[in-house]
Order: sequence, then structure tokens, then C-alpha cells
Amino acid sequence: MHARSPVPGILEPDTIGPADPRAGTTQVDRQARRATGLALPQGLQVIGAAPSPRPGDIIALIVAREEALRLPDALAAARALGVHRAIVIDNGSDDGTREIAAAAGAHVILAEEDYAASNFGVTWTNAVLDACARGHWVLVIDADEQLVFPGSDRVGLPALTAHLDALGSEALRTVMLDCFPAGPLAECGYRGGMKLSEVAAMFEPPRLRSEAIGDFPYRLEYGGIRERLFFPETDPARPTRWIWQRLFNLGLRMPRLRHSDGYRRLAPPRSPTVTKVPLLRWREGAALLGSTHRVAPMAMAEEQPTGVLLHFKFLQDFHARALDAVRRDAHFDGSREYRRYLARIRAEPGFSLAGPESRRYEGPEQLARLGLMRDTPAWRAARREG
Repeated sequence: MHARSPVPGILEPDTIGPADPRAGTTQVDRQARRATGLALPQGLQVIGAAPSPRPGDIIALIVAREEALRLPDALAAARALGVHRAIVIDNGSDDGTREIAAAAGAHVILAEEDYAASNFGVTWTNAVLDACARGHWVLVIDADEQLVFPGSDRVGLPALTAHLDALGSEALRTVMLDCFPAGPLAECGYRGGMKLSEVAAMFEPPRLRSEAIGDFPYRLEYGGIRERLFFPETDPARPTRWIWQRLFNLGLRMPRLRHSDGYRRLAPPRSPTVTKVPLLRWREGAALLGSTHRVAPMAMAEEQPTGVLLHFKFLQDFHARALDAVRRDAHFDGSREYRRYLARIRAEPGFSLAGPESRRYEGPEQLARLGLMRDTPAWRAARREG
């Protein structure tokens, strides 16, 4: 049996204890290679008790590196939504990330190998969820992401997943919404344990566009403040980008070019997609393909709610984290996204995302009114009945 954590909603592994200030290492570290009985590939080591969810448990999984600043509120937000167990896969942090995770009742798994070599954490996530989460709803997020959905300020994930089960759905589609402080990032002053949604409370309603892809969820959205500020040349409304896309699409009509990897590399550049499918009913055959942007095919009802991932990348540590990502070449496409961030910050040290179109986040109903997530009559009725 596992003891209940003082943090309601997340079970605390009963073999994980607090740091021993008299020792050169913590109890967490001393247990890093203890046999756990959980079948995981080489390079993943369970600290303390292995995850052993009970029937019906909802599981959150976070891959983290140096996330001591954001992790406390990420776990608190997951708990408030009704997550029963949290798993943190820690990729070699030395800032207290795994101790924070353990103290909050999360199961901790060390991943000491290269992040990029794991397909940016996808290999680790698939292996852990296959080992312990089949048959469970799982929330796969980063430490800087928090899920909201219609009514999430009144009902939690147990009600939502029951509704999705009733529809025969296995997944929840979301868009990422970048949140940021009202002033310069360097002056943000956020401290671990504060509510991120109160300190980085601003957002800019995005103008989204959708493009078809071959993998589930079959369409991805693009646009938003990151595109406007860091990838302006990818906006298809720009004449040069529009012409480039038209010419490329004409080439795709030729079978020889359509199946050529070399030709596909000539495609017009895109900004980072904002579509994610973070909530999944994990089963045999389930798999992330490209983070939660692309996953193995899942059932998803035509008329079901959608959600938003509040994205808290932009705090006072943004510059340092971008430098680290570029130094380690740890992200997709040679950390292209983070190189853009660095270029902007170097050009404007007092950089702020806030602008004339910024709004203060007020809750999920505001995002539904703005059309950033969809409510449905059936989901409204289910909330009333619950």
C-alpha cells in the first residue's frame, strides 16, 4: 500500500523520503538504482516505489530538466484537476527537480541519457506509459503547461474523462496559449510555488490557421504570438511566403517530387505548431510520435469538447533556458526555435511580450468565448448533472 500524500489527489510513494541534510546525497538519490519490478528500457531508473496505479486512476506524466521553478505549480495544478498519480521523468537535473517531485508525492524516474537521442523524450514517455498506464487516462504535459477545458474551474478530469468515455473518445485536442508577465521578462520575479497563472497572467488571442497532416490528429494549428514575434516570415499572409507555398504545392502534384525527401526539405518554413493532444486513454498501440503534437491514431468523437494548454515558457529565466537549449542542441531541428529566441533577446535585452492586443487571463469561460476551445451541449449537461 502507498501512503497518502499531504498533497490531496496525488499518492505519495511510501519509500521516498525527504532529503537528509547530514548526508552527501538524498534518500531519493540513494534509492535511484533499487530494483522496482517495473520493466523499463536501459537508461531509465525508478527512484523509490514504482508507479502502480489503481483502477480508474488518472495519471500525469512530465518529462523535466531543471524545472524546480515551474514544477511545484505544475503538480499543484494537475492535483487540482483530479490527477491521482504523477510521474516525473527527470533528465539529469541538479536544481532540486526530483526532490520537489518526490516531496509532492510524484513517482520519479531518472533518464540519464541524451534528451535528443530519446526523440526529445518521446521514447521515454512511451516506455513508461506502456509499462504502467495501459487502461488509464493519462495527461502528458511539460512542466510549463497547465490544462484547462470548458468548466475546468468547477469540475475536474474525472468528470471529463467519464464524458469522453461515454462518447467513445480516447483523446482531447488542445491548442497551446502562450502566457507572459505584463512587463519585461527579465523583471518578472516569479518564485517557485506561486501560481503561474497569476504572475504570467497575460496572453494575446491568437489568429490560428489549420493545415492537414498525415498523422493523428490529422490537422495542426499554427499562429499566435510566437509566430508573430519570432517567426514572422512563416505567416502565409506575407506575399513571398504565399508564392513560395503555391509553387511548392504545384510541385507536390508530381508523384516524383511528392515522394522525394529532398523536395520536401524545400517546403516553406513553419512556425512551431500550437496543437497538442495531451489527454489520452492509454492502451496497447498508443504512442506519441512527435511529443503530443502527433500521436498514434486514437478514437475522437466529432462533437466533443476541446481544451487549452496554458503555456508558461516566458518567465525571467527565459534567456538562460534558451542559451542552455542551444548549447546542448537539445530540441527539434537543431534547437531552431530557441536560436530565434536568443536572437530577439540579444537585440532587445528589455524584451517584453506584452502589447496592445494583450489580455489578462480570466478563466476557461473567457477562452471558450474567444473560440480557443469548444464546449458542447452534451458536456454542459454532464457538468450540470455532476
